[in-house]
Amino acid sequence: MLQSTIASRTQPDRIASLSSPHSTHSGLLFRTITTSEIDAPIEQAWERLRAEDRVYDSPYFDAEFTKAVARVRDDVRIAIAFENNVPVSILPVQENSSGNAVPAGGRLNDWHGPIGRSDADIIEQMMANAGMSSYSFHAAATRDRSVSKYHFKDLESHFLDLSQGWDAYRSWVRKHSSTVKRQGQKTRALGREVGPIRFEFDCDQEEILERLIAMKRTRYQRSNTFDILSVDWAAELLREIFKIRKSNFRGLLSAYWAGDQLVGVHFGMLTQNILHYWFPVYDPQYQRYSPGTEMLLQAAEHACDVGVKKLDLGYGDDDYKFKFCNAHEPVAVGMVNFNSIGWELAKQKYDLRIRLKQIPLKPLAKRMLRSVFPNFGGWNFR
Repeated sequence: MLQSTIASRTQPDRIASLSSPHSTHSGLLFRTITTSEIDAPIEQAWERLRAEDRVYDSPYFDAEFTKAVARVRDDVRIAIAFENNVPVSILPVQENSSGNAVPAGGRLNDWHGPIGRSDADIIEQMMANAGMSSYSFHAAATRDRSVSKYHFKDLESHFLDLSQGWDAYRSWVRKHSSTVKRQGQKTRALGREVGPIRFEFDCDQEEILERLIAMKRTRYQRSNTFDILSVDWAAELLREIFKIRKSNFRGLLSAYWAGDQLVGVHFGMLTQNILHYWFPVYDPQYQRYSPGTEMLLQAAEHACDVGVKKLDLGYGDDDYKFKFCNAHEPVAVGMVNFNSIGWELAKQKYDLRIRLKQIPLKPLAKRMLRSVFPNFGGWNFR
């Protein structure tokens, strides 16, 4: 635990009561625990519930991800509903402020929601037992309509469907993307002009991860985007996940070289059949060679070699996601809130933010705003 850099967000008397079970008229038993209380039966139930629906295949739903977040934040809690002493629903959260919860990992979590049974009554009772007044979600699986009344909007999460193998995907993407058609020529030019091309799918060098963090921070600053990795716990989360080397969940660092020059780096999470493409970055001096395109194609090909069926790009409107994805899944933005006025205010705030993003002078306004308020948007990563 990074006690020196992370402020306590939970009242001491509340911590003492977290494990106290609470029963309701539904016949279910509810508990809220910390990751240190995850015992073998809970871990086994967690895996069983994930196995019951493919939507939980994402590494974000793995207990290892929640544990990693808990090692860098002191406010991670797991709300659990039990039936006959067996967990039937699990919801990992963190508290951004007193009583207000977000998914464990906050905005760094691209897939979340309750694992297992999740009708509205269960979620609300889990929240009540955990002392949460609201639960904000930004990428919840919409096949679960249990909290549909709390949705603000549905978004698309993009992914590469690799289930038919690399040759099938390569054929599809070359047909649909002129960028990919020209990539071979650009990569060969990089090899001639800078040095031999080398791609390390699984790089174990900590110094390369540190270079990725530094490069990504520079990229955020140049693009007038809030520097996520300036937040201590966010950068530490990458370092924690990098250390995990389990068969069903691990951090994956990939490096793209031209000679002895590090052209690009990617850090993501790998499960048995999904690679979540999380933090890609490249050196802008090599931009004319489209290193981001080559790095993603190399990652996809190598992922197929180790049995990956899905390379997940997550939600968002980044151009590269539309160029490469051949499939989409819906995710939802919203807030579970017992206070209808609080929910309506949050919905209006979200709608306003969407309208502001659509203004014609957005890039100029963004640059001016960031020059005056460099930490604007940082509240999402408290």
